[in-house]
Amino acid sequence: MRAFFVQLGIQFRGDLRDKEILMVYYLVPLLFYAVMGSIMKTLEMENGVPLNLAITIFTLSMSAFLGMPQALVKARENGVLDAYKAAGIPAWSMPLATIVISTLHIMLVALVILFSAPYLFASALPESIAAYLLTVLLVALCSETLGALLSCFVKKQNTLTLVSQCLFLPTIMFSGIMFPADLLPKPMQWFGEILPATLGMRMISGGEIVAQVLIILCVMTTVFFLASAIIFKRISARR
Repeated sequence: MRAFFVQLGIQFRGDLRDKEILMVYYLVPLLFYAVMGSIMKTLEMENGVPLNLAITIFTLSMSAFLGMPQALVKARENGVLDAYKAAGIPAWSMPLATIVISTLHIMLVALVILFSAPYLFASALPESIAAYLLTVLLVALCSETLGALLSCFVKKQNTLTLVSQCLFLPTIMFSGIMFPADLLPKPMQWFGEILPATLGMRMISGGEIVAQVLIILCVMTTVFFLASAIIFKRISARR
């Protein structure tokens, strides 16, 4: 366990020196927040989705589908998984460490958005900050594990960039953060129902946690992670 936390510390410090990581996790989301905040504030009044939640969903979706899977594929290409195998480290610890670190980046940005939105865009704080942060955490974990699973089926970073858009764009368009989902055709609404972002926005009802959605997110997160861990183990065994 101690070695795992040492690994997390090394990876986190390495991320802070990686320009691509800083761009995906911090620069682009915060720039989008600064530029689009006033527009999203107008949408907040139309579709009822709080500004801070909408921007945070955009941030975590970008990180989970465009950033984190790239890091896993890049690590495999650079022989990190082979090094894990040679050192006797379980293959599943690589996606686990990446998911934990990525979620930490997401939560840091979420806190910045949460507490700056009332001052920059006159957006109200959530009725329950604890429920809000729990929702963001669960949606982030569910999205990250889905991204990790996606990385198992793609061998090249260039290909992954295109494939990741198949998750990122529907999340932004079908979950209701940009415009009311009721305006979409029924098939798109049905597809949006299974997205972690959509479930996350429905998890909070009147400032309280919806237990059914909480359970669904937890089950999805567990299934996605177990599947990715098993596949990573098989990939490692074939090397």
